[in-house]
Amino acid sequence: MRRLIAVTALPVALAIGIAAAAASHSQPRSGLLAGQTQISYGCPGPVRIGQPSCESWHPFPHARFAVRQIGAKGQPLPQIIRVVVADRGARFSLRLTAGDYQVTPLLQAHASGGRKLTIHVRPSDTARIVVRFLGTPRMV
Repeated sequence: MRRLIAVTALPVALAIGIAAAAASHSQPRSGLLAGQTQISYGCPGPVRIGQPSCESWHPFPHARFAVRQIGAKGQPLPQIIRVVVADRGARFSLRLTAGDYQVTPLLQAHASGGRKLTIHVRPSDTARIVVRFLGTPRMV
């Protein structure tokens, strides 16, 4: 009787294993996008030609930016898939389906936006970025 139970349990275990493997392959693979937001108000005075920039970057808590997926032709798709708000420590993290994305700093109080970033999210990996905003008013 013990032998019969072991023989019938094997096909059931195989069926469960195959079903679990199929379910894991059918779900989209995702990765993590994480980082921080920063802001700069420029330099407190004139900068000499040939001298290093005095641009000073500081954490920007509660900063907002948009995330758009990039289509097959390399252009950002028109719909925003997520608006992200950094926490009070100017940090953020979100799970995204593996692929290419555009990150766009949004206009908000004391910030006029910033440079757009293109990032690649890999399955089961973390893409780390710094989203920078230009503060207003700017010192030049």
